[in-house]
Amino acid sequence: MRNLETPVLKFAVYGAHSSLGSGVLCELLARQHEAVVLLDDLNSMSARPGLRQKLGDLYDPTSVAESVAGLDGVICLFDSPKLPTAADEYRQDSRHDLYAAVDSLLVGLPRVQVRRLLLVADFPALEGEPDVQAALQRLASHPLDWTLVSAPPQGKGLDLEDVMTVSSEAIRTVRRLAAAIVDELERPQHRHERIDLHL
Repeated sequence: MRNLETPVLKFAVYGAHSSLGSGVLCELLARQHEAVVLLDDLNSMSARPGLRQKLGDLYDPTSVAESVAGLDGVICLFDSPKLPTAADEYRQDSRHDLYAAVDSLLVGLPRVQVRRLLLVADFPALEGEPDVQAALQRLASHPLDWTLVSAPPQGKGLDLEDVMTVSSEAIRTVRRLAAAIVDELERPQHRHERIDLHL
């Protein structure tokens, strides 16, 4: 049970359609935070207490601002197989444009005074790509309270129900990674830094 003196925090999640996204949602709900899942199809995820769904386009700064207004922070799980967007070319391309996503977040979040951003990706696998380097340079000079979280991809197939009810080594790994992400969100120790999470 939550201590009445502990505030309920509200966090937006881009990229919840992944194993790690399900783990992050499970961890947020277990800690009695409010999770707002940003989607391009509201029917793609089942409702449950503490979980809200909103339409959002990660690649449109105006949509980002409208979707996250009034929230305490944003988690973007960039390796998710499905990131919310209104643009068909992103739906069809499994390789998303990190620079476009970062630019949209850095423009949209300050418009509504959302200061905290955790960007989660398998950064070692992305290093050397020009758009990734440009995105990281853009981020490095921005005053937003950002943290990069490098985490290995956890594959597809684990939904929120799996993570909440099934016990296996794969799910325990996802839960450990998710707990580390939410720890950093709740008690920032690595502002303007990259942290590497390992299995």
